This record gives sequence, structure tokens and C-alpha cells, in this order.
Amino acid sequence: MLMIFQNELEAMLNEDAPYGDLTTSSLGIDTKPALLAFASRKLPIMASCIEEAAALCRLNSLDVKSYQKSGTIIDSNTVFLEAHGEAKDIHNIYKTIQNLLDYACGVATYTHHMVNAAKSVNPQISVATTRKMIPLTKKIAVKSVFFGGGIIHRLGLSESILIFDTHRVFFQNDLQLADAIRQAKISNPEKKIVIEAISEQEAVKFADIGADILQLEKFPLERLSETVAHLRAKYPGTKLLATGGIHIDNVIAYAQSGVDAIVTSAPYYANPADIKVRVEPL
Repeated sequence: MLMIFQNELEAMLNEDAPYGDLTTSSLGIDTKPALLAFASRKLPIMASCIEEAAALCRLNSLDVKSYQKSGTIIDSNTVFLEAHGEAKDIHNIYKTIQNLLDYACGVATYTHHMVNAAKSVNPQISVATTRKMIPLTKKIAVKSVFFGGGIIHRLGLSESILIFDTHRVFFQNDLQLADAIRQAKISNPEKKIVIEAISEQEAVKFADIGADILQLEKFPLERLSETVAHLRAKYPGTKLLATGGIHIDNVIAYAQSGVDAIVTSAPYYANPADIKVRVEPL
């Protein structure tokens, strides 16, 4: 599982409180012993980045009393992380942790619901997320998709071969493209060749010239089901992905088309989880 390293956690702290909490020090309550607790406020959530939240507590001199693991469903009004220490250390850290958990648990919860919805009509389907992530949130997003039951379609440009029209425009004809694909397969014997298609005609053409996986982009639902049926009959070994505008409200319809995977960026832009923070003196 992807690790968020200590220097990255420290950067989160420094972004919000590089010189401590002026309010707490001005009130003279710096060294008062206190308890910090986090809970889901109204709805159950899928937990993500709880371990990083606990690590942030420890980095700020708090003793972590207990926490529940990422990847578990937390019921509403259930405390899932508790720590204690001095008031100045708690006030330095709690908003940073809340922000992290709001985003991470929001992504994980949305992914969890999307995966369950898709699998309710197609148990073998995968829900995969794109590299269209909010800048500087990749590690948090990737971990949260994983804990929500999803997979990553593409971490970045370096580990997969995905051919778009922006690549194809550099070839004068399909014969040149087919030759380039053959060379790519020779150069990368362990990689699959993925090609994006925007019509059934394109999908058939790309399957003929060597695509291992077809990414069916923004197909109307009725056309998608027809295209999948035709491609399954003619190219049974080719994997089929549905992409473009897929979210929690329409994922069931796309899953019913028979594709092997749904590709989406929707979880990254989910509503944040509603995390409640409690600070009280000991």
C-alpha cells in the first residue's frame, strides 16, 4: 500500500501552523491536559488515512489512545480516533487531521458506494479511477480509492500504454499506427496496449490492429450495450472499459452494459465526509 512519508505529514502540519497556535498561547492554556476525539457526525463512512491521522498526532507529541483501521466502515457518532496531550499540541494539529480525514474518508465512502452499486448488477466488474486527481492529493486519493474497494486505472504516464487521438494524429494512416503498435508490443512485452475509441467503428478498427484493451469513451448507454455485445462476439479476448461522465447516479446503468471495468474520476470530487472533532480538558 502506498505510504505517506513523515516529511509529507510534517508538510501538512507546517502549512497550517508553522509557528504554533497564537490563540491557545495567548489564552495561557498551552500546557493544560486535554483529550482529542474524532467521530463520523451523521452518516456511516468508509475509513481512510486513519493511520496517517494517528501518525500526525504522534508527530505533535500526542499519545494515541485508540483508532480503528482504514478500510472499515465507521458508524455514525462512533469515535474512531482518540489521543491526549497538552492543549497547545492538540490545537496545533486537529484541523489538519480533520481536513485530511474529511477528504480521504469522503473519497473512500463514495468509492465504496460506487463499487457496491456496480457489483450489484455485474459482480465481476471493477471500478477504476483515473489520474485526473486534484494536484498534490495523489497519495491520499489513491489510498482512499483502494480502501473504498476500487482500483487505479492509471497512476501516471510511466507505467502504462494508453493511446489517445492526441497520439494518433502523428501517424498518416492506420498502417503506420498498426506498425507502431507492433513495435510497442515488442519493446514492452509485459504491457497491454490500451486505445481509446469514441465509436464502434473505431473500436473495431483498433481491435483489428492490436489493441488489448479498448477504452470506450463517452458512448451513449444504448450504443454502449450494443457495441459491447458486438465486440464480445468478434474479439472475446479484448477487455472493454467504459469511460466518460460516469458517477454514482449512473454507474449501475453503465455496469449493466457488460464492460469489464468502469473508469471514473468522480470519487476524487466527492463531498467530504462530515467528521466531528471533540476537544475537552482532562
